[in-house]
Amino acid sequence: MIYKKLFVRLILKLSLIVLLSVSMGWLLWVSVYPLLALAPMALILYLFYRMLHDLNSTNRLLSQFFLAVKNDETALNLQHYGEGKSFDALRESMQGVNQIIKDLRMKYQQKEIVSDAIIENAAVGILTFNSQGMVEGINRKGRELLGVHHLVSIKALLKTDPNLVELFQRIKAGESRVLKTQVKQRTLHLLVSCTCIKLGNENWKLLSFTDIKSEMDATELESWQRLISVLTHEIMNSIAPLTSLSETLVQTYSQIDAESVIGEKNLSKTRLGLQVIQEQGEGLMHFVDNYRQLTRIPKPQLKRVSLKHLFEHVKALLALDDDTKIDYHFSIEEDDLLIEADEKLMVQVLVNLIQNAQHAITDRGILQVLASRANEGNTLIKIIDNGVGIKADDIKNIFVPFFTTRENGSGIGLSITRQIMRLHQAKISLESVYGEGCKVELNFPSYN
Repeated sequence: MIYKKLFVRLILKLSLIVLLSVSMGWLLWVSVYPLLALAPMALILYLFYRMLHDLNSTNRLLSQFFLAVKNDETALNLQHYGEGKSFDALRESMQGVNQIIKDLRMKYQQKEIVSDAIIENAAVGILTFNSQGMVEGINRKGRELLGVHHLVSIKALLKTDPNLVELFQRIKAGESRVLKTQVKQRTLHLLVSCTCIKLGNENWKLLSFTDIKSEMDATELESWQRLISVLTHEIMNSIAPLTSLSETLVQTYSQIDAESVIGEKNLSKTRLGLQVIQEQGEGLMHFVDNYRQLTRIPKPQLKRVSLKHLFEHVKALLALDDDTKIDYHFSIEEDDLLIEADEKLMVQVLVNLIQNAQHAITDRGILQVLASRANEGNTLIKIIDNGVGIKADDIKNIFVPFFTTRENGSGIGLSITRQIMRLHQAKISLESVYGEGCKVELNFPSYN
């Protein structure tokens, strides 16, 4: 509406100038009174003056407005020069726009203050730095964990722990790493997670990190308690019959005099008792040998391994083609998909997981082994079956050594599998719905 009024004023003045120009020309060339042409000429000059004045006033208002916005002036004071009601309306509109901008700035500043307060008082350390290692910001918890009062560059942490700086530089987007470090005589287990941000042409890393030593201690204690519970159960199951049988034999022989002849009945009991003792002893030795296997996993010899070759190796080793009970489906998203791993240990992992799936399928079933690349560049291997599944109460114990849901299971297969995956800096996860099946996912980090 304001601009329409200004436009109408401009059109009217131009129309008047045209009419006055025609009148002035007629008076000069046709009329017998050429001096009368001075009147329209004066009017034309006045109209030109008013047009220039309006243009200058508009420019002056716009200049004052943009200068105020540029300089963050909250109070916009636009001078009055008697331009008229149209300019008063324009001035009011600019005041309104400036008020909106001021309100938006206020909201942005409030949000920025709240965001800064949240970041500064977050329970985890937050650190932001660019590709040159120059730090943009670090919150209070971050300074506390890293033992610094101020941080300009992450290279300043080389004095604290070079491995920490290397981790900060090498960690990729979406990754989480755990590092044991020493900061001012304090031992920390830092869990570091990374997010990458691109602002303009600059790449930034946003790291969040926290000390999980207490959580690890609690988890370790819980694991030890579970392990001790299983060990106690297994050992007591083996020792109890031995103790009872030994007491029976002692009582039997205590009733026989030195000069008495041992009867066939007592000899038969003795032979049977010794046989039971031998079997229980062998079972206990087998149990202890299984336990020793958990501590004898060799260090992985890493190399590039083709998943297509790995799958063929496993299929041949287990003779899966001869199994008419289960339909096996091996699938690889890309034929040239590779992982960095120890091939022998990976064969052991896949064989163990496939055999577990085979035991879970009581009737005819389907077992899928799928390989694909995740969005973050990691490689995934999934073993999916439609067997009996695992009860919800048992899933939390499934990786505990010697815990098993099978009648004749040793309970160390999944424990060894998880240890092998950890040695590869990889992850294993398990999901199951009882009565519907189970899915195990192996997540291998991308290699450089």
